Amino acid sequence: MQWSTWLRSQWKAQRHKTGGAKMPTYFAHIDDVTPENMDAGDGWLITEFRLPFSDRQGLGTTMFHARFNPGAVHKKHKHENCEEIYYIVSGNGIAGAGGTTEEIGAGHFHHVPADTEHWLANESDVEPIVVIGWYLGAGSVASTGYVYMGDVTEADFEGPHKGYDVGSLVNHTDVAPADMGKIDGWGGSEFRACLGVAQEIFHAASRAVYRPGESFKPHRYANANAYYMVVAGGGRAGVGDEVAAIRAGSCLHAPAGTIHWFESTGAEPLTMIGLQEGAGSLAAGGFEAAGEIPAAVD
Repeated sequence: MQWSTWLRSQWKAQRHKTGGAKMPTYFAHIDDVTPENMDAGDGWLITEFRLPFSDRQGLGTTMFHARFNPGAVHKKHKHENCEEIYYIVSGNGIAGAGGTTEEIGAGHFHHVPADTEHWLANESDVEPIVVIGWYLGAGSVASTGYVYMGDVTEADFEGPHKGYDVGSLVNHTDVAPADMGKIDGWGGSEFRACLGVAQEIFHAASRAVYRPGESFKPHRYANANAYYMVVAGGGRAGVGDEVAAIRAGSCLHAPAGTIHWFESTGAEPLTMIGLQEGAGSLAAGGFEAAGEIPAAVD
């Protein structure tokens, strides 16, 4: 089945489960999401793990936010049923995938294929690691096919850390800004397409920056579900018929075909991490411009 057909079938199923009623809000903020009670016996020795979007909202993909205080670790594990993409918002640590290890830090995007052993640890004495990510095609941790695979050893920590031989690890600082001049409605300062078709991944992960007063006008993706998190700055955004103020920690979800937009109104640039589920580029996502941003209502 093509991804676009699957996405539409998922949305129809969600509508059916609610009797055609309006789905829950497209917005969430990390501060308003209750931390999960994860089992340390299954390797979850992390400080906080929150799920702003999951099957609790009728979705087939889980978005997560995790905090690793100094010394915290998510031990070796794998997800048999889904791919994972995560982004390091802040901090530095050591990560492993497929038996190899690498030093990672703020700005890194990591794609972990399904059924691949991986882990993440914070060796810092002072700075936490903050992570956002997605279990693609799995609406809960249980449905990812989570399998605990054991401790991270001293040898794992010591290295040498030579990079991965499975999946993809890309820092946004190593990716040239895309030429967005031909994208209708784009009015931001910088868009970096960090994961996607270049890595033969059928999802796209990006980092966008909007200086104060800049925006991305209403648009939609016919073939992809979109997820976003604000990591700096503030402004307002619209998804469907909902409009909300956004700030660092705000999370947004726009189902395939749903019009959405962003506007930077704060004193510092609005910086957002984005994911297109089911399409490795804007073009593959079926990008369509959809008019102008509505005027703010006092």
